[in-house]
Amino acid sequence: MGPALAREGVASRTADPDLRSRREPAGVGVRSDTLRRMSRALVVLLALGPIACNFILPGGDDQTAEDSATPGEDLYIAVGDDGALLSSADATTWTVRTSGVALALHAVTWGADHYVAVGQAGTILESADGVTWNAASSPSTRDLYAVVHHDDRFFAVGGDNSVGAETLVSFDGRTWTRPEFAPLKHVLTDLASDGANLVTLGTYDASLQSFGLFTWTDGTGWTQRVDGGVVARYDAVAAGSPAFVAIGNAGAIYTEDTVTWTSTLPLVGATEMKDLIATPGGWLAVGVAGQSLTSSDGLQWVSHAGAAAQNLQGVTAGGGLYVAVGDGGTIVS
Repeated sequence: MGPALAREGVASRTADPDLRSRREPAGVGVRSDTLRRMSRALVVLLALGPIACNFILPGGDDQTAEDSATPGEDLYIAVGDDGALLSSADATTWTVRTSGVALALHAVTWGADHYVAVGQAGTILESADGVTWNAASSPSTRDLYAVVHHDDRFFAVGGDNSVGAETLVSFDGRTWTRPEFAPLKHVLTDLASDGANLVTLGTYDASLQSFGLFTWTDGTGWTQRVDGGVVARYDAVAAGSPAFVAIGNAGAIYTEDTVTWTSTLPLVGATEMKDLIATPGGWLAVGVAGQSLTSSDGLQWVSHAGAAAQNLQGVTAGGGLYVAVGDGGTIVS
């Protein structure tokens, strides 16, 4: 997994790594060979190079990613392969930051006045400003693929096919523990929180089949809500209002209570989707070959041609912008 974005810094747009992005109150994370996700920051879809495009969400051609954030207040942070970590105040000029690690970083988020990035071999980094990053105390040596701030703590998930899921928890982003619940057999690859409910998903064999979606309960741990077997698989999940949506390469599912999940209409002409966000204008998913999907309600989806030739691994929004990151150091806005 890969990059993320966050606000602050100045740097060139010539990074090679793959990146991923996601939005949180003030930061996003990125990965080196492929940018994977962005978090706590404004997300804009922009590709390294001369390409520039806008995402058109349901509601009109001038729909923007307005929310509580404004340009200049949030930081875009991108993370990726080989410990790649970049930051930007405007999603146009990027500054390379020192991560202190050579392993892939898969995701980044913001919460409790801290940025947190996670990655390969149990790597966890934390930062108060998105500029200076420090290694956190991690009890795991297994790959971590997603991180989110939920309620009063951070959650990070991952795992491997031999042992199954890894779940770590931290109240401050620095010291992490493993909850004492029986681990799932699935490798968990994404997380979403609406502040009250926490959802994760993953698969449990090397062929990426045997899908499962789970919700968290304090004192109990993960409870499976969807068993996709070898038929249905969803790769990304996001929280909106009032629903959660999970999306894959053939369809999507949504819920208003996290217990009962309903299949949406087929995703006609869609490729594999890698990340998903909810915005005031609707839902936005990005994926293989730069393709994006939009929906006003999470039920009916419209496919849009690729904004970039590279696979897009992560997306975020805010401050009037949409930003996506992906393979080959692609950043699109």
